[in-house]
Amino acid sequence: MLSPATDSIHDVIGLTRIWCFQLTSQWRVARLTLAVNYIYTCRTFGSGVVQPFSGSSFYVRSNCPFTLTRFTHNRVECDITTRRGDNGLLVRVEIIINKVRTVVQNGSILVEKKSVSLPYDHTYQHIFHYGIYTKLKSSLLPLSVTWHDVPGGIDSLRVELEQKLSTDMTGLCGKHNVPGMTVKLPELIARLYYSNSNISRNTFSSIMAPQYSQLCQKNIYGYEMSKYIGCAFFNEVVQKCGKQWFPLCECVQLPLCLCW
Repeated sequence: MLSPATDSIHDVIGLTRIWCFQLTSQWRVARLTLAVNYIYTCRTFGSGVVQPFSGSSFYVRSNCPFTLTRFTHNRVECDITTRRGDNGLLVRVEIIINKVRTVVQNGSILVEKKSVSLPYDHTYQHIFHYGIYTKLKSSLLPLSVTWHDVPGGIDSLRVELEQKLSTDMTGLCGKHNVPGMTVKLPELIARLYYSNSNISRNTFSSIMAPQYSQLCQKNIYGYEMSKYIGCAFFNEVVQKCGKQWFPLCECVQLPLCLCW
């Protein structure tokens, strides 16, 4: 006869399998859609993980302002900068398109220094709720910026381009690597994801590609007790849920990240 605790664990694993199946199905549909209309995406999430438009992901830890991307397309200038707080989350995002400045800070959105409510429609851009996210879509550029607010800041942000730009691009999104900016840390996996869990460190390393394992270590180091930093990482990489990722999806700790 199973104990209530065992039943609870089985229920959690069952719900996680269903969630992974649904996520995998959505991911397959998304891949089919992107095959027709390819979208170039740059992401930054957790405490400093960056996935540029092309190239491998890397990690930057700093509370200094960084240029995420800067380019000019059809004479329209775009400049997106971000800054993280001591809690690792993004605390300020500044988006300048055609000299119109939009600032996301402290849960508020300011356009040209004036607070706006959503949905916000302007000649040059539209800002609206997009499920659990908030999205800014430009009318002048094939570009959109999507972010997710959590208490204390923003845990994930992505910049999407509907076409490949021929112009030179600067900023973290255009970098293939950032020498000297990646934090070198001792071998460490956060206790948060291995305590009271049915997945071991060796299992995690064998399932996850080495680069993601390293990024996981760097992302969570110093933020072991922050569920938003850790959740943001797993919510991004678990999109690869498939045969090789299924054991990770069965991890009892994973549902704790379904905090939205």
